[in-house]
This record gives sequence, C-alpha cells and structure tokens, in this order.
Amino acid sequence: MDILNNREIAIALWVLAISVYIFSSSKMVAARNAFQSVLAALFVRQIMSVLCLMVVYMAIVIYWLSELGLWNFGQLKNTLFWCVSVGFMSLFKLEKIKKDKLFFKRSVLDNLKLLAILQFVVGVYTFSLWVEVLLVPVLALLGAMLAIAETDRKHHQVKVFLEYCLASFGVVLIFYTLYMLMTDFGEFGQEKTAYDFFIPPLLTLFYLPFVFFMLVYSTYEQSFVRLRFSIKSRFHRYVAKLFAFILFNVRLSLLERWSLQVARTDIESYSELIDTFKYIFKARYSEKNPKEVPKEKGWSPYKAKEFLVKEGLSTGFYNRFFEEEWLASSQMEEFGDGIIPDNIAYYVEGSEDIAKILKLKVNVNDASRTHIACKKLEAMAEALSISSLSLPLSEEMKSAISDCNSYSEKAEDKKIVLIVEHWPNHKLNGFDLKLLISSI
Repeated sequence: MDILNNREIAIALWVLAISVYIFSSSKMVAARNAFQSVLAALFVRQIMSVLCLMVVYMAIVIYWLSELGLWNFGQLKNTLFWCVSVGFMSLFKLEKIKKDKLFFKRSVLDNLKLLAILQFVVGVYTFSLWVEVLLVPVLALLGAMLAIAETDRKHHQVKVFLEYCLASFGVVLIFYTLYMLMTDFGEFGQEKTAYDFFIPPLLTLFYLPFVFFMLVYSTYEQSFVRLRFSIKSRFHRYVAKLFAFILFNVRLSLLERWSLQVARTDIESYSELIDTFKYIFKARYSEKNPKEVPKEKGWSPYKAKEFLVKEGLSTGFYNRFFEEEWLASSQMEEFGDGIIPDNIAYYVEGSEDIAKILKLKVNVNDASRTHIACKKLEAMAEALSISSLSLPLSEEMKSAISDCNSYSEKAEDKKIVLIVEHWPNHKLNGFDLKLLISSI
C-alpha cells in the first residue's frame, strides 16, 4: 500500500495549489499578512514550550508502543496526522475541555462507536486520483455552504438540500466500499489495516494524561495570575499557592471557585487568607447537604440553581457577591439569527442559605426578532414556574410576555413580575425582558 492514498494525494495537491496561489498572487497580500500574523502568534515561547513538551511526551509513548510491538514505522503518516488533527488542536481547546465533564470518557468511547468503525472502513478504499481531485473541492464547497446555511433559518431549504447531497454521497461511498470489499478484500485484509485502525485510538488514549496535566497546569496558572491583583503580600501569595496545591490538588472546580472568591476580596492578613479556604469548603458542604428552606421564605439556592438545567441554563457556583448578597448565574445562551443574536440568562439571588429571587433575563438586540424572543422567554418562564412553584404560568402572564407589556401577579406566597426595559437611542430598538419570581 502506498504511503498516501488517492484521497490524501488529492487533498495535498489542492492545498499545494492554493498555497502557491496565495503566496504568488498580488491579490492575496492581505491573506499573506494574516498568515504571517498567525505564525508569529504561534511561535511564541509559551506555545512552543507546550508543543515541544507534547512532542517529547508522544515520542516516549510511541517508543514504548514500538517496544511492545504495537507501533511500527509504517504508522508514521497516521501518527503525524493524529498529532496535527488531535494532539495539536486539543491544546487549543483546554477551556472547552475544562467545561466538558465527559470529555475524557467520550474521547475513549467515541473511537469505539460503530460510526467510527464505519468511517474507518469507508476510508480504506478510495476512487481513482482524478475522481478524488474533482471530489475534494466539491465536497469542501458543500460543507462550507452547509455551515453557512445552518446559521440562518431563512436558508433552511438550502440546508436540507445540501444535507441530502452529502448524505447521497455517503450512501454511494458505502456501496462502493461494499463492492470493493467483495472484489478486492486483499486491500482491506492486511496487517497494516489493523494497525491503521487501532493506532489513532491508542494514541488518543495515551495522550489523555498529558491533556489532563496541561488542564491542571493551565488552571493553576490562571488562578495564580489573579492572586497578584488581590494579594499584595508576596509571602501571603506564596502561602496561598502552597495551600491551594495541598487542599485542592486536581479538584479544579474548587480551585477556580476559590480563585474567583479571592479576586473579590482584599487579603491583607494570614487569617483573611485562611478564611477564603474555609469559605470554599463550607460552601461545598452546604451544596452537598442543602438546608431545608420553608416554602414561604424562598428556595434552597443549591436546588434553585438546577431548576433550568434541562432547558440548557446551568448556573455556576452560588457565591457571595457583596457582603450578605449571594448570586449564581448562567452564561448567556444565544438564540435566533442575526450577526448579534439575542440571548437569555438565568440568575439565582438571595442570602447564604436562602434563594429569594429567581430571574430570567432576555436581551433582545433587534426589535424585529421580538416574537422569537418572547416565545423563548415564555418557554423558559413556564419551565421555571413549574420547577419552582409547581404551577404553570397564568394566561395573563403569558399574554403579557407575548405583548411585551410589564405585568405583575401573585402566585400563592410568591410574586411574579415581568419588566420590559427599552434601550434608549438603540439603532435596532433593542430592549430587555426580565421575569422575576420572588418571595413576598
């Protein structure tokens, strides 16, 4: 079997042709400057240090696999492709990985799924070179058009058509693969094919410890940078770092929570520093053992912050925000179309042990999308009302949301308020909608 198959050769030819055009055409000066800027940003000491560390680590892994007979020189191409597509790119996704609690489990299981096996088998056989050369730009164009079509609902029919085209090609590819398996099984039934199949997942499996190490390192680095601004004493910063290593070790969520809490506090003494650690573990204990809150007073904050998880609005930690005021908030979830889409967020406000206000806030950046925004708020408000009050929204409140009119009502021992605030002098007549459920 050749080092590169026809599909890989076709991709290489197109990349080479595009590169020659970019670096030789007078019309592509801006593209060349942008490329140089990317390279300049890439070849900084911090990034190069991490990449070199990754290369050394993977070299050790590959040597060890080679000694066990699980890797040979014929896998150099697959290893290089893996390093660029998986190893290298993973280092730029550490923040995303940090938020994905199932990343490590999914990284292993995804390689064992039937779809992954099917993709591998289909990729064994390729068309003749001239067919692959024609297919590469066509499929790339279809993929790019599909990505654009998915950003706007107005292009839904185009999106369906493009998906149909790609699905049809997939079916053709599967039938072609089945035909080749029956007529030329020797190409598939080789020892190298087995290596091609298990080497990438094996490299991923052994790469995960390195990703975890970098995740821990980057989190500690970010946290310790914040200490410079909140802890003036060098001695106290040193003690804070030492205690953080000992108490939090690889529990990164606790480390980040402590770091954010320290950022809100001016620490000038050893006792104030120790109090920040006590606060974190006390808050963690309260989360695991939430106190029962009388219905008329409000809600358990640790239960309230989970009210809209199924709807995709998961809050962060419930932390002290200012003196006796505590707050948990979700990230702003974007929805709808447009260059600047609308967004919605969920807030839980109260004291240390009692959540007193549950708030949904929708930012409508373009008044022409009012109907969509109101529907979004109504759906979320309905879910919040059922979760917090065990009651659906009243028809009057639904009508107020639909008409974007401020309104308030009582529901048993709680008050539900809708506030509409228009933004002055906004070009697109933007406004925000706030729905609050609070104790009376």
